Amino acid sequence: MSVMTISLIVGFILNAALLLFGFILADRQRRRHLARLNRAAQGEVTAESVKLMGKKRPKTRPTNRVERIIAFIERQLDQTSLSLSVSELLIQLGLGLLGVYALTVLVVGIHPLLALPVAACVVLGVLMSVLNIAQTRYKKAFAADLPEALDIFARGLRAGRPVMDSMAIVVDNSKGPILHEFTRCHDEVRMGTSLPESLDRLSLRLPLPEVTFFAVSTSLQAETGGNLIETMENLASQLRNRRQLRKKARALSSEARASATILAALPFAVALVLAVLNGSYLEPLYADPRGQVMSLAAITSVGLGVFIMLRMGKLNV
Repeated sequence: MSVMTISLIVGFILNAALLLFGFILADRQRRRHLARLNRAAQGEVTAESVKLMGKKRPKTRPTNRVERIIAFIERQLDQTSLSLSVSELLIQLGLGLLGVYALTVLVVGIHPLLALPVAACVVLGVLMSVLNIAQTRYKKAFAADLPEALDIFARGLRAGRPVMDSMAIVVDNSKGPILHEFTRCHDEVRMGTSLPESLDRLSLRLPLPEVTFFAVSTSLQAETGGNLIETMENLASQLRNRRQLRKKARALSSEARASATILAALPFAVALVLAVLNGSYLEPLYADPRGQVMSLAAITSVGLGVFIMLRMGKLNV
């Protein structure tokens, strides 16, 4: 048996082991979920749990490396609207790794041992990009709908409803990230967590200035006993003004962003046209070592210029 065949077998065994780990984790989470449902159905409440209802629950930290990684993935998924658990994500990650590994070995022709880190880098890069895009969309959707949610919350308080009922009204009249996050805060407060602590957790899950303003102002009003209705109305008005100012700044900086896009795409568009019309004309750029150095320097300079123009056109509002 050749070294190539042995390396290919080892690579598939490693991918299969990752898939098996994902299935085991999914089954373990399913068993834990069923056990919690059974305890809730039987009404099992211990003396320790009753004692903890009125106290601040201690923060439990993961003990080993695997639990820390799983907790980190869960925190990343909490900041997105993706309906995926950690086990499902690991299973899909293993399937993607297996597919990319097979393509790099069988189609591209890379050595099986070299294909392992290549496939891992590709799959992890795609995963981080998807999570980053999903988190950005989730945060933007939450920040866009937060002023309307604060208005509903303030109207409920003005009508004489308590804080919990006003938050329940927000849950009933919201959708998307607002519905998910306010439902979570509402359930935490119902389970015995104080409102400032629940809002602090919200600001940790969504590190946005709007959420920080909301959490800090509500916590201060809850501690000092101020006018929470006026605070919510003023905060909603300020968030709307801030959103309008951000849109105006984006419109004013649109010229710099358009220039960066055009200047970045122009060299590659010209190279593509030349490659179609006369492919041998660009051959020295990738066949000759001097041309490779020049190509690398050109791509680096273009990337640096685009980065500088984007930073010049980005305004923090």
